[in-house]
Amino acid sequence: MFTLKEEFPQYYNYQGRRISKKLSNTNINLLNNHYYKYTLDKKIIDYHKVKDEKKKINFNKSNFSQINLEIGFGDGEYLLRSAYSKPKELFIGVDVYINGIVKVLKKILEHGIENIMLSNVNCLFFLDSLASKSIDNLVIINPDPWTKKKHHKRRLISFQNIQLFNHVIKYKHSIKITTDSPSYVEAIQEIFNEKKEFLDELKFEILNKSDDLYGISRYQRKAIEKGQNIYLLTI
Repeated sequence: MFTLKEEFPQYYNYQGRRISKKLSNTNINLLNNHYYKYTLDKKIIDYHKVKDEKKKINFNKSNFSQINLEIGFGDGEYLLRSAYSKPKELFIGVDVYINGIVKVLKKILEHGIENIMLSNVNCLFFLDSLASKSIDNLVIINPDPWTKKKHHKRRLISFQNIQLFNHVIKYKHSIKITTDSPSYVEAIQEIFNEKKEFLDELKFEILNKSDDLYGISRYQRKAIEKGQNIYLLTI
């Protein structure tokens, strides 16, 4: 990981946090010795170096029944739970958060998990490296809302990025986004109202305790403790 980041820093450029606490030597060794076995980073960078359509990542020949992508998996709680419960499906997690990658990597090695792949590359480069209609399900759990108005341009959910999501997804209504930010919900709804000739219907609901995507991350639970709603947007 570190060699690739040093050689190709442009593909690892993000807004927001990268490491919440200093990595121990043990965790650095873990990444150096094992991350390469479970990552798509090199394939992504290889594609972007030449922009050859033949080098785009395509899972059509995969033995997995479905290909699932989670952007911003954080501590990996939902990613791991999904992989445990559906061993015949592949789960790909993309995140800048190196501490989260370490946590998931430890679980992969501890439990011999064979249906998780990871990436630390900027998710937009990742998505652009995928072949069209190569992902069955895409989930984004509580992306950073960038609450200050001057930071709204940093939000992940934009018209351009929705088009990118739609390009890699196989079926309509297979993109699920949760948030506890009403202003983020309004911003996304506004995108769909303004660009409705280019976008399919946006489905909106407030989640409750019985829903699969309710309370599935530390950030969600913090919001719930404060009495905030968890919203689900389905594209």
